[in-house]
Amino acid sequence: MLEINTENPRFEMARNQREAIRIMIENQNSKLAKLAQDIIENGLNPSDLIIVMPSKKHDHKFVVLEGNRRVTALKLLNNNDLIPQKYKSLIRKFRQLSSKYDRNPIEDISCVVFSNIDDANKWIKLKHTGENDGVGLVTWDAQQKARFEERYEGKSTYALQIIDFLKNDPDIDADTKRKLSLIPSSSLQRLLSDPDVRSVIGISIDNGKIVSKYPQNEIRKPLIKIISDLARDDFTVKDIYYKDDRLNYLETFKAKELPDKSLEVQEWEIISKNTLTPLKTKSKKRKPISTERNTIIPKSYTINIGNSRINKIFQELKRLDLRDFTNSSAITFRVFIELSVDHFIEKNKIEISENDKLNKKISKVSDYLKENKLLTKNELKPINTSISNPNSIFSINTFNAYVHNKHFNPIATDLKTTWDNIEPFITKLWELA
Repeated sequence: MLEINTENPRFEMARNQREAIRIMIENQNSKLAKLAQDIIENGLNPSDLIIVMPSKKHDHKFVVLEGNRRVTALKLLNNNDLIPQKYKSLIRKFRQLSSKYDRNPIEDISCVVFSNIDDANKWIKLKHTGENDGVGLVTWDAQQKARFEERYEGKSTYALQIIDFLKNDPDIDADTKRKLSLIPSSSLQRLLSDPDVRSVIGISIDNGKIVSKYPQNEIRKPLIKIISDLARDDFTVKDIYYKDDRLNYLETFKAKELPDKSLEVQEWEIISKNTLTPLKTKSKKRKPISTERNTIIPKSYTINIGNSRINKIFQELKRLDLRDFTNSSAITFRVFIELSVDHFIEKNKIEISENDKLNKKISKVSDYLKENKLLTKNELKPINTSISNPNSIFSINTFNAYVHNKHFNPIATDLKTTWDNIEPFITKLWELA
């Protein structure tokens, strides 16, 4: 018969078996139920035998030196009454598990028997105290765990797909490849699991595989930045832990670090052993239209705004929910546009009159962009319409009415359509600021 070790290092010394089991339950609680379920489904791990030694107090009994959690789980499966009444949910769980266990109970347990506790403790300590300069158990890091799952379970994390893609890319420099082994793959996985991050860096997911519709050299740009950032000593998971953190992180990307999304190619799949594999032509998923988001500016949209206050206003516009804050969003939108235009005028020393209103300022900025061949006539058409057509939903008259006309109620879909039309103009202002 096996006895729980009353001197188990997991807790203070117990007076007897009953107390040792109670303390184990207090310490492990639901973990014991999960362990019991795994034992029912898979049996005891044959590669990790329970270590015991003969009891000094009782003949034909053995004290468990290593494997007390497993033996406790088995005892609870055989006798639910060992669980104190205050653990009602644990009792219910073990009763359910016991009904399954009784169909195929474990009657014999393979153990390693030591007659000398010091001999046993040498191996137990080695197992539980870390790597010990390579003598002990060297645990897998996140990348190594992911590789095992890929090779033997057919699973491949987004992070591992990207890591292997970059390792196999002949155009990735040696320094970046060196950093691949240093980065916490869990942080990379957190980033790649965010659909807004994927949208910005030009990738998407198809049946668990990372795919892209942009050239390899284009998606390489944001990936190199991400790897460099994750490898920095001052960059931690706290910087990207929450959704807002990741959206803020996206704002650190410069235009040259993002893919040129005008360069679409046949969708291709990132795989581990080869750099890329074209996918068979298939019907493309419908792109979300403006009415399917709840903010004026999409959360996945990113630009670098050097002015602190304007950047805060920009961030607020990406968070203000139009379902609740239509008026606030409309007024903030108007302020953001004017401050962006003013900032551009100041930076590029465009001459304006002190009394010039917003439509006049936009006109001069539009002329500047056209004359310097920074935007084409077609790209400038939406913003030019806003200053020339007073009946347009994105006219300057409409913007002004958001602020000054108490009878004018902004419409959420109009606000989003307005952004969709003037986005290239605003993007160019901040790229050149």
